[in-house]
Amino acid sequence: MALVRLIVLTTFALSPFARAEPQQDMLFFTSVEGADMYAASDPALEDTDIHAKVDFLYSYNSDRFRFLAEYILSDEESELERLQAAWKIDNKTRLWFGRFHAISKYWTSEFHHGQFMQTSISRPAMDAWEDESGPSPSHITGVWLDHEHSVGQQSAISFGLAAGLAPKFAGQQLRPLDILSPDSGHDLAISARLIYRPDVLSNNQIGMIFARDDISVVSDSAPNLADLSAIRLRNIGVFANWSWQDWRLSTNWTYFDIDMHYNSGDVPENFLMGYLQAEYQVTENWTIFGRTEQADKEDNSVYLQLLPEVIAHRGMLGVRWDFADSQALTLEAAATSIQGDNFEHEDFDELRLQWSAVFP
Repeated sequence: MALVRLIVLTTFALSPFARAEPQQDMLFFTSVEGADMYAASDPALEDTDIHAKVDFLYSYNSDRFRFLAEYILSDEESELERLQAAWKIDNKTRLWFGRFHAISKYWTSEFHHGQFMQTSISRPAMDAWEDESGPSPSHITGVWLDHEHSVGQQSAISFGLAAGLAPKFAGQQLRPLDILSPDSGHDLAISARLIYRPDVLSNNQIGMIFARDDISVVSDSAPNLADLSAIRLRNIGVFANWSWQDWRLSTNWTYFDIDMHYNSGDVPENFLMGYLQAEYQVTENWTIFGRTEQADKEDNSVYLQLLPEVIAHRGMLGVRWDFADSQALTLEAAATSIQGDNFEHEDFDELRLQWSAVFP
């Protein structure tokens, strides 16, 4: 709550520097999704469910100050996802502080929580949220410096550097700091991102990410964590998003270098995860898309055994219909392989149907 009070006080403190008529926006991202998992190697994995979610996003923007808050409400969770404020040092540089999305995750930075913003229903496994078996942090609480440097008249290079509190590992997932109910024991997370945009007026970009996360472990939260004291994650990755005519390609490949600190000794390991997604806009309202997700050396990962629901491989095809200015229906089918227990993958097929929208 101290961080919440600090952000609120800063908002009032900086208000004299704001322009006379600052811009404020409130968006509501809503979605209803049905999923059917079938033809599974383990019948226990077969399931059918329906989920509904509302994402409340508020932003305030003035000449020198910006504030953003995001709250998720669904049948599965209720959580303050982001609470962050930025001081605009100049037109190209911002200093953020609060709880924000990890800059080392490209998909998260591009689409955030708004399902309507992304073409597909599912997210790539490597960019999954912490409570969905995400293998690396999605939320950091701390400070983030973001700077853009113009190159010529049309191009730009963006650089971001963030440092703050990393999630803890408890049960079978990473648990980021909850600023509405903060606790101790969170270690340091440091990340950097470099992006090149050949044309600042387009979404085309290529970039690199670097991250180091020191993850403390709640050893009494699960039997298999009893001897584990800490996890150190180091990531380096490359990503790209490119559109031409009616096509769009996005890809991200990240190398994980991990040290598992057990009381009996350290266990080092490494593996690679990545995806390639292609989209083709058939007409103004219809888009077909597909994605392949692959991993290498993940089969023997001790770390991924702590996340048995993380997706190791997936082949997916889908179609999206934007039937209104701010509403869409999306159908997605996939063949999926999750990490599973005892270093053996478990397979199943899945079919998803989703309505998504943004208001107003």
